[in-house]
Amino acid sequence: MPSVKPVTLKDVAERAKVSQSVVSTVLNDRQNGIFVSDGTRQNVLAAAAHLGYVARNRVLPSIRKPSTRRLGAVTESHLIGVLLGRRFAGSLFTDTFYGINETLARQGYHPLMLDTYAETYQKAAEKEAEGLRYAQENGFAGVVLWHEGGHANVDLIRQLCTEIPVVAIDRRVPGLTLDFVGTDHFQGAYEATRHLISLGHTRIAHLTRMDTTEAAADRLGGYRQALQDAGLEFHPRDLILVRDGGQRLDREQFARVFAGLHAPTALFLLADYWAPPVVTELRRLGLRVPEDVALVGFDDVVPPGLEDLGLTTMAQDFDGIGKTAGNLILRRIADRQAPCITEVFPARLVVRQSTLGHQSQQLASLPVPTAAPHSPALAVPSRRTLAAAASS
Repeated sequence: MPSVKPVTLKDVAERAKVSQSVVSTVLNDRQNGIFVSDGTRQNVLAAAAHLGYVARNRVLPSIRKPSTRRLGAVTESHLIGVLLGRRFAGSLFTDTFYGINETLARQGYHPLMLDTYAETYQKAAEKEAEGLRYAQENGFAGVVLWHEGGHANVDLIRQLCTEIPVVAIDRRVPGLTLDFVGTDHFQGAYEATRHLISLGHTRIAHLTRMDTTEAAADRLGGYRQALQDAGLEFHPRDLILVRDGGQRLDREQFARVFAGLHAPTALFLLADYWAPPVVTELRRLGLRVPEDVALVGFDDVVPPGLEDLGLTTMAQDFDGIGKTAGNLILRRIADRQAPCITEVFPARLVVRQSTLGHQSQQLASLPVPTAAPHSPALAVPSRRTLAAAASS
């Protein structure tokens, strides 16, 4: 008799038409920084009951105690340092970190979060260097580099790799080949923009960062490639730049982008995080989502206060990324000479109400481009070019 596949959080999320982070918050009573309305909560509970979801409480093995026994010149340790360079919320943090922890715990290891967040890249790089040295000096069993960093601390990371295993999540270190796991941000942005084009939008704005990270650059590249493949012109003036290290929306520039008869009718966000201030500014300009401006995000992390918006987004497999990072670090601990592995997860389009407005359905239809492969050769504007475009 075939076994019955257990119902997962993903199944409940699809039936309730919400993100997995909302389902996790409701069913596991987690405080993820996500406010869930009573209506959404009842909807999730009803979906779980209908599908017969059963929470599975797994007893984790005891954590291996630190040992003073030395293996060569390295002290055996149970700690894996996770260097986090951004303040993540919802499933972006919890699902990834829990995925790492679940995998490591099976082998008696424990992740220790080392916060490297700062208001500027220079200060963040300094904090990252402190975290790397801390892991090195205390004989950690391994290190996971999580997001951003760019060209910072390359020499220190290279030195660290000779002593302990290092795995990167969405982080490419110039000149170094590391075990890597992340999301295909280029293809995800391509699919998000292609979705808007398929609805008939011909002027699509994009909100991005001036101090461009690798993920942001890839998403900008995917957006531009989708426009190009559809025969649409890329307008630098349609780039909306967040400022102050990705902390602030420039209201004046935002108003200029959406002024006039030929203003964009759709907006692709760098991340779901930006949906609340964007919706606020659109409302201030007298524009509605989705009737006047269709909105697509990235991450599938529901921003607090916008649960009822129904944000179309590109969902990342945070749990899968976390578990893969854990497996990669365990593999590297077991065999330091093993060839490096790169695991790239696709982003998944989740269509909700923010792109299903009355106006978008009546726009002139355009041919939908077929999915394009990642194109590293695609030219991405420099920071100076982006700044000049924003001020024009």
